Amino acid sequence: MIPKIGEKQKRGWFPTLVVIISIRLVINANISFRGASKALEIIFSQFEVLKHVRIPSYKSISRWLIRVGLYKLNLPKEQADDWACIIDNSIKVGTQKCLVILGARLSQLKLKALTFADVEVLHIAIHEDSDQRFICQALEKAQSKVGKFLMVCADDGPDLRGGISLFCEKYATKRVYDAIHKIGTFLKGILENDSAWQAVTQAAAEAKKKMQQTSAAHLMPPNQRSKCRFLNVDILVNWIVDAMSILTGPESPDKELLKKYCGWLLDYPELIERLKQMDLISKVVRQHMRDYGLSSETGRHIERLLDDAMKSASFNEHACQYAGMIIDFYNEHSKIVPANEVWIGSTEIIESLFGKFKGLEGEQHKSGFTPLVLAMAALTGKSEPSIVSEALLKIKTKDVEAWTKAEIGKTCLSKRRLALGSWRKKKRNKKKGTEKTSEEDGREQAGIFIQNAAGY
Repeated sequence: MIPKIGEKQKRGWFPTLVVIISIRLVINANISFRGASKALEIIFSQFEVLKHVRIPSYKSISRWLIRVGLYKLNLPKEQADDWACIIDNSIKVGTQKCLVILGARLSQLKLKALTFADVEVLHIAIHEDSDQRFICQALEKAQSKVGKFLMVCADDGPDLRGGISLFCEKYATKRVYDAIHKIGTFLKGILENDSAWQAVTQAAAEAKKKMQQTSAAHLMPPNQRSKCRFLNVDILVNWIVDAMSILTGPESPDKELLKKYCGWLLDYPELIERLKQMDLISKVVRQHMRDYGLSSETGRHIERLLDDAMKSASFNEHACQYAGMIIDFYNEHSKIVPANEVWIGSTEIIESLFGKFKGLEGEQHKSGFTPLVLAMAALTGKSEPSIVSEALLKIKTKDVEAWTKAEIGKTCLSKRRLALGSWRKKKRNKKKGTEKTSEEDGREQAGIFIQNAAGY
């Protein structure tokens, strides 16, 4: 039921529909908080019937989203024994990380890539040290909200490994490895000590520095991550393939320019062919796990898919070895799934959630975590008008402040203001004390403007 434009929220200043539109502009249209406020102002000004409607500020929209997030986080979940959870840590910001646990009912999932609407945030924790006891306790808190976790999907990072193993052993829960991180582990084992690969990545990094402020800037290699590099090999491989098509193909207006900076690519034909083939294998497996999840037949499905892909090209020994590692792993790993069931086999959805949250925070994400982490809960699950209305009715700003104090403590921004801005406050107070009497200061605080003009 969509409310009318004039219907106001109880104890609210703005119509419920304005609140809903504002939140959806941020969530669904990827518009910033300031952009959403300005967009409403532009649209409403074009219609006579809407010109009288108040436009919320960007701060109001941000607070609404956070309150909706806290409401969804605290909302009682269905109790069942077929819940799946996805767990991961964000990147480190300062000394802290953000641990997020997502949940979904396996019986309600369809054979397709997961979306934010398919999952719910069960737990958020800001922490500095995530030992195995902390991770296990976080999983226990999340499980207490839903009944029973049938499976836990995560990467095999050392910050999560011990805690997940402890939880799975304690509650007889199955552990599923994320497909992308597992592929990255195999690639790391093959390429990490390969001299040709090391030479190509180093040459690409040097070429980028030389090209970025020249007429060849549009041809330069992509950025290479210092962390999780082998999870993003495809980005560099795609550039190499495109660059080689210019260097070895028919005449191109950029051929000589590219050859000047990246002619070294021609020295590694065997490595480049191997990378192309391994990238094709990775894409086939990633897409299958994203769309169809993990089942008891996954190993056989992947083997058949890779056989079909390899028939179209003469795959070299290294690519065949890589394909064999993946097939062997999934033939063994798929045995944990009961027949006729499909489990989640990828943590891409939680990585996307972290990316969305980073976009909402903008430059602020470099300065530490804020109450905006609750926006991740608002982004997931259902977002009907009734949920938004109920959230703003039941969750107040003081509830968000209490959650922030309990879960985050003092934010980096508040510490910065206290440490670097306190002298300004002292200076202002001192200035007020010397220039105004106590009576004048009291009148100004009451909103009375004093004018020393004749005739008044």
